[in-house]
Amino acid sequence: MRYILIILLFFICFPAFTQQSAIGSPDSVYSIVQQLQEVTVIAEKRELSPSDIPVALTVINERSIPGENNPDLRNISGIVPNFYMQEGGLKLSTPMYMRGIGTVSGTPPVGLYVDGVPVFDKNAFVFDLYDIQQIEVLRGPQTTLYGRNSINGLININTRQAGNKFALRGKIGVASYVSQNYNLVIDLPLKELRNKFSFSYNKSRGYFKNKFESERRSNPTESYNGQYQGNIYAGRNWKIGLGANYVHSFDGGYAYYAVDSLKKERYKVNYNTPSSYKRDLLRSYLSVKKSGQHAAFNWMSSYSWSKDKQILDADFTYLDVFDNYKKSKQHLVTQEINLQSAATRYWDWTIGTFGFYKDLENNYLATFGKDKHFLLPMPLDEATYYNSTTTKGIAGYGQIGVKELWPGMVLTAGLRYDYENVHLNYQDSLLLTGSSQFEAYHSSKKDKSFAAWLPKFSFLQKWEKGISLYANVAKGYKAGGYNIIVNEMSSQFVDLGYEEEELWNYEIGLKYFSPRKKFNLTAALFYIDWKDQQIFVMGMMGPSIKNAGDARSFGGELDLQWEIVPRLTYTFSAGYNHAEYYHHLTQAYEGHRIVMSPEFTGHAGLSYQMPLRSLGFENFVASTTVSGFGTQYFDEANLLKQSPYFLWNLDLYFSGKHIDFHIWGKNLLDKAFFTYMLNNPVGEKLPQYYDMGQSGSPARFGASIAFKI
Repeated sequence: MRYILIILLFFICFPAFTQQSAIGSPDSVYSIVQQLQEVTVIAEKRELSPSDIPVALTVINERSIPGENNPDLRNISGIVPNFYMQEGGLKLSTPMYMRGIGTVSGTPPVGLYVDGVPVFDKNAFVFDLYDIQQIEVLRGPQTTLYGRNSINGLININTRQAGNKFALRGKIGVASYVSQNYNLVIDLPLKELRNKFSFSYNKSRGYFKNKFESERRSNPTESYNGQYQGNIYAGRNWKIGLGANYVHSFDGGYAYYAVDSLKKERYKVNYNTPSSYKRDLLRSYLSVKKSGQHAAFNWMSSYSWSKDKQILDADFTYLDVFDNYKKSKQHLVTQEINLQSAATRYWDWTIGTFGFYKDLENNYLATFGKDKHFLLPMPLDEATYYNSTTTKGIAGYGQIGVKELWPGMVLTAGLRYDYENVHLNYQDSLLLTGSSQFEAYHSSKKDKSFAAWLPKFSFLQKWEKGISLYANVAKGYKAGGYNIIVNEMSSQFVDLGYEEEELWNYEIGLKYFSPRKKFNLTAALFYIDWKDQQIFVMGMMGPSIKNAGDARSFGGELDLQWEIVPRLTYTFSAGYNHAEYYHHLTQAYEGHRIVMSPEFTGHAGLSYQMPLRSLGFENFVASTTVSGFGTQYFDEANLLKQSPYFLWNLDLYFSGKHIDFHIWGKNLLDKAFFTYMLNNPVGEKLPQYYDMGQSGSPARFGASIAFKI
């Protein structure tokens, strides 16, 4: 608790600075505050003001993310209260937590929509956030309207719409560790057809060095991203849109090293096998909207495809114990149709249906080298794993809001029925030492179905002068499924399945938006009861999911923006959560903290803008921010621990009609911290490699120049 008091006092008293934009002229400092008073969001599947939504909500745009030439979702950790997404690691699986609820591997606890298209799997959650209109982050269950994955939150990313005039925007950036990025966005209307083409490219040498390979960089990254977005028809209350996005990325391997060694050498690894992860993603959609006098019709079809390939030194040491080679391919089709009433004074309603089909195929090869005796209980040279899962789901939902039973009152109730079926086809085989052919070991064809009713209830009371209070109760839900690999070799009869998890979230909140005082404030208190938690388990052959028990999380959140004096704006966000097990399959863990989730998050800043009339620039903005994260535990025994830490950032912007220039620095004091720790399976026989970890990013500096035509 003393850390909570320290961080709150520090953030409230410390004059830090907040952020402005990259591509596009930055608005006045006042508009940062004014924006939240005028912005509309689609959190309820219809455009509403944030003050009309009875849920904790943070709205972010490019100006809200400090540093970075091309940020991604990991960079909003701390900016959004009680939201944490692990820095570093691979795009394959980036742990994400909201209000203490999350998982290291498996299905994410927070839903993600990009331009109305659902993104199901975490290997698609990390991509460049460029040409972004705004990001909406809702905290608490959103499963009634959004269903799958949104057990404890939702992220809506809305890119800028295609314009009706020709426009060309570009950016070139450089940063520490030979990092470079290039962006290009073109609006190219053809009569009534609006088209937008965009492209980004990023590359970095990385800062981890592999001792085994003569200090070769072990975490280089490279990615490119191409996107098309168009409104192919608009007229007579109809609007038809089409979009496609292709992303290719390459990462080096996980940067894990013995914790004791990392305290002396922060950016070292010692792998005998060069590791990497390659990923290709394709997303496409067709949207149809028809607005009428009394109701609106919405149709969204999407198709997504992905494939990836991973090479992993799975023992994370210089020894030749074992390596993993993984390939996967996925196809995903989704369809949503809904009807919405036109906004009226006394009521509104939404009804809809959602369906999806997902086909996922995984192929693994594990090879065991001359040092395999440090891991294996049997003489084994190779193991192959094949896993195919087909998942089908359908849901129906409805929500109704009743208004003005007395002035300013809104009562809302919603209900969703969600059904999901998953079919598994699994096979593995072993090549024993001295044998010339593989022998089948596990073989399984199974089928599971999951179904749930998902209600929510909310009350909102609005008064004049921008004040509102709300309360809500909602059920969150995440279906079960099957693991993609068997870790138990002692028996040929194993159960790969895990069951669904669910939670109830109870929340009260306050919102205050004052244009006259140029002040915005949102605050919330919550309590979460989490049943049959799905947790990550690191096994001998790889990660898996199991249901561990029950947990609770409670805490509070605060978000404010305030223009203290003209041109000077203070921002502050903070979240506290206490998440712990109260029932666990391993009784010794009862009362322990949930892994990975920081005890608190915080972000504070102060931004100053002044006119500038030289060298083609019109405005100058200086901003600096401090982000903080509370105690984290990385294992259920609560032995692997990261103490609270704070990161200081600085941004300078020069902006004009046709050109912008941005200079930035992140983690200016070069604070050392761990982003992840784990118990290495080979550590049972090699104690010095039992506790492994990955260091957070060092101090980094960068600059970018952007042009607009």
